[in-house]
Amino acid sequence: MERPALNVLIVEDDVVDRMACRRTFASSQDAAFTLLEADSGQHGLAVAQQGQLDCILLDYGLPDMSGLEFLSQLPQSGPPVMMLTGADSAMVAAEAMRRGARDYMVKDGEGRYLTQLPAAILRMLREQRLLDGKRRAEAELRKLAAHQESIREDERKRIAQEIHDELGGLLTGIKAYIGVAIERAGGKADPLLSEAAGLAQDAIATVRRVITDLRPSVLDQLGLWAALEWHAEQVAQRSGLRCSCRIEPDAAELELDAGRSTMLFRVVQEGLTNVVRHAHASAVLIDAWRDAAGLRITVADDGIGITEERLRNGASWGIIGMQERVRHFGGELQIVPGEAGGTTLRLQLPLDGLEGTA
Repeated sequence: MERPALNVLIVEDDVVDRMACRRTFASSQDAAFTLLEADSGQHGLAVAQQGQLDCILLDYGLPDMSGLEFLSQLPQSGPPVMMLTGADSAMVAAEAMRRGARDYMVKDGEGRYLTQLPAAILRMLREQRLLDGKRRAEAELRKLAAHQESIREDERKRIAQEIHDELGGLLTGIKAYIGVAIERAGGKADPLLSEAAGLAQDAIATVRRVITDLRPSVLDQLGLWAALEWHAEQVAQRSGLRCSCRIEPDAAELELDAGRSTMLFRVVQEGLTNVVRHAHASAVLIDAWRDAAGLRITVADDGIGITEERLRNGASWGIIGMQERVRHFGGELQIVPGEAGGTTLRLQLPLDGLEGTA
């Protein structure tokens, strides 16, 4: 079987260690290694920027920077890094892994680590390929979920329009005919006609509520902020909650596209639905403002709060769905205990490329 060809950069200021690695790779039967060498951190970063590297072997103690500083300056899209540490550097190795190194090896004084190095690099690269494949699959799943959500929104809008045009028009016509019949009968109209007129009016109100639940027209006509204020009023009327909406001027001036507007509305809508169903709250506040990180929206209630167990079990699928919606636009959503009790939904959305962000 043909050996894989691998380009490895070693960033090491000790010429003896570089020579030992060169000999190890030259004699390896596991792969055809091509070793590039750098004797300082800046030199290593310059070589890494040229691309065509499969991995980097990084010594912790460099003359111009530490290995941790090297990792902080290496782009996230760079090749996987294996840190080479001293025998008593377990904490350094752990910190290196936290900062992005994929693996580490301890350099013993006798050089026994060299015999394990080729196999360790191949193992690290296999793990990296698996990780890259997983990330690609997750990205594709998120794109698919976002596409399906867009299709669902379009379908809700279409169904709402059809109900409005067909069923709404039919019920309005029925009510009109009943009204004409009552007028013609004068004072001798059958009481059943009046009752039928009332039922028709109730049916029209139900149709309007269903249409609104499917796709609030205020979202398309007046935008996100007016839709949130309107929805807060609707929740207050239906549930008896004191539901307030506070939109700061710096957020209200943002020009959000249809995709982000729909996402934010649906997340807040889902958050309020959870409050009504589970929180046993008396009040809930929707807050929206801007800061250096982007747009911030919170939904905070004064209810019984949410436990870590409930966040972990199946009841959190709705929360996971909201998080995925937000993540599709580069944002982040958290559900946390409120500072004064209850539960707070926290949403942060970056504003890169949006109008009104200057």
